[in-house]
Order: sequence, then structure tokens, then C-alpha cells
Amino acid sequence: MLKVWLQFALTAQKEAMAEALRARGFEVVDLPFLAQVALVEADREVAAPPPLPTVLLLREEEQAMQALKKGYMGYLYPGQGLEVLVRALEAVARGEVWAERRLVATLVSNPLPHLTQREKEVATLAALGLSNEEIAEELGISVKTVKTHLSLVFQKLGIRKRSQLAHIRFIS
Repeated sequence: MLKVWLQFALTAQKEAMAEALRARGFEVVDLPFLAQVALVEADREVAAPPPLPTVLLLREEEQAMQALKKGYMGYLYPGQGLEVLVRALEAVARGEVWAERRLVATLVSNPLPHLTQREKEVATLAALGLSNEEIAEELGISVKTVKTHLSLVFQKLGIRKRSQLAHIRFIS
């Protein structure tokens, strides 16, 4: 039995989805760390996914590429139906990506910008929640150098907030 965690803005929608999934053999859990896969409803802005394989229910088709770039393992367009949702959840729980081939091909042909090894190290430590001072101490560099590396990482990746680093994989 596949364990699913749901994140919806409206309680009524969440309860209806939970009931529909239970009827198809899924176990709906209350906490994300108890789940094997998550189902999240998109807002106007595509937020970062929770820390487990996640399928995003899109509001608009234009959100699909953004969802993949943010780290979602799959997405569904409005109106695709419950049977497609079930297949998507099962696929993502197995570690597969549930997305259109054309979008995946676009992502593969346009990988993340190249980061130097030091930029990866600094970004990874920042993503883990270390302060600039802690990163400097850990790597044996100055705080100013840490800030310079983070500034370059933000620029290369097109991000503005330190918290966005937590959703990017730096190991290559």
C-alpha cells in the first residue's frame, strides 16, 4: 500500500482527494516524513517541493517547466483525471519522472549552469543552513569570499533567496 501525503489549500479538496485515493488502495498519511510520495496543489507561484518525491497538480500548463526546474518529480495538468493521477503517483514513488518528453528533453539539453567546485561546496553548505561565518570556518576561507561565491551561485542559477538553494542538487 503506497503512503501519500497531501498538501492542498482547501480542507474540503484535501479530504475529497484523500477519500478518492483511499478508494484506490492508497494510504493517506498526515505527515510528509511518513509518506513515500506527496501530492501538492500548485498555487499561483510554484513553490519548492517538500523533501520527498512529489507530484504537482498544476493550475496552468505554463507551470510545468517551472515545476520540473524546482525539483518536482512529476506534474499533472488540470482535468487529466484520477486514473492518470494514480499512475503518476505510483511512477514517482518508484523513482520515475512523470512529465512530457518534450519538457524533459528541453531540461536535459539545457542543464544547470556550470558551478566551480568551490561554488558547489559553498552552495551545498548554505543549503544545509550554515551561516556565512560557519561556511568560512568550515572551508578555511574568509566570510567575504563566501559572500562572493554565493553571489555568483545566485547569479548563475537565477535565484534570489538562500532558501532556494535547498532544492537544487549540486553533486555532479
